[in-house]
Amino acid sequence: MGRKSCLSMGLMGVVILLVLGWTGGLFAQGTSAKEAEFYKRKTVDWIIPYKTGGGYDAWARAMQPFIGKITGATFVIRNIPGAGSLVGTNKLYTSDPNGLTIGILNGPGIMQAQLTNVQGVMYDLLKFTWLGRPTSEQRIICVSPKSKTKTVEAMKQAKEPVKFGAPGLGSSMFMDAALFAEALGIKIDLITGYETSEEVDLAIIRGELDAASGAFSSKIDVVKNGDMIAAAQFGNAKEADLANVPNVMDLPGLTGEGKQLLQLMVALNEVGRPMAAPPGMAPERAKFLEEVIKKTLEDPEFLQIAKKQQMDVMYLSAADLRKEMEKGVNLAPDVKKRLSEILAKYQPKK
Repeated sequence: MGRKSCLSMGLMGVVILLVLGWTGGLFAQGTSAKEAEFYKRKTVDWIIPYKTGGGYDAWARAMQPFIGKITGATFVIRNIPGAGSLVGTNKLYTSDPNGLTIGILNGPGIMQAQLTNVQGVMYDLLKFTWLGRPTSEQRIICVSPKSKTKTVEAMKQAKEPVKFGAPGLGSSMFMDAALFAEALGIKIDLITGYETSEEVDLAIIRGELDAASGAFSSKIDVVKNGDMIAAAQFGNAKEADLANVPNVMDLPGLTGEGKQLLQLMVALNEVGRPMAAPPGMAPERAKFLEEVIKKTLEDPEFLQIAKKQQMDVMYLSAADLRKEMEKGVNLAPDVKKRLSEILAKYQPKK
């Protein structure tokens, strides 16, 4: 073999190594190169069970270019709102498990909907193909500056029901309001005639509603600019911006059952905003997507974007997420019964 041929082969080898290096060692952890090849030049639908502009939409659009760069695929955001996220969740569950449809879901909302047999649930959380959890945010109970009940204590003392809002029965805002009210003995009207959390926010700002819950990243700006007041917070994260906001677990006068209900509310919210694919996806393909998601969430450029948008990465692997789902779905019978009773109490009467 001549010197020129050896040099050409050597250069080719360098190019191959550079290409493999650019993928960040994605396949070195046991993921098949076959799966990586599958996604090149494919189009993947990414289901968001809400309208554009909300927190779930923001997470997907922030991650979208990074996942596309790693895989070589085009990820198309599909906003499918309705029924407090149930319409989009059902759509994901019944899609083809070929790897060309994924979604980011409202974990607490869809869990309580399944636990309490909400009409319209077509999924089983134990059968989804889980891909990991990008985040589980601290949540805030926000009130309107126009409300007469601007603190938790004022809500407890109110003679008239406090008006809480939620997009629907399959939303975490519905579950939060019901458990919060029941735990603290607050009389509330839980109004669910809103399509999105953004509509709930506008109703609070206008003074049509007194309060609602929401994720830190979705609510902190309106709290900072004075359009809402943070009355309480819950979750296991520590946010500097909420340093002076009381945690629900530290509120005075909690009964034994009240504390248990608040602990349940916190625990159910730990599933956060999980990413999933339809049931039955090939394990190798699911593992590939899990590693792509993890790599995206570790990317320094993505982390800068997340920081600017006040989105906290709180990653959970697919295996650990599956365990959290199993714990939630397999609640003790007495706890599940009590949860069902509470949520049924606040469902619209037919």
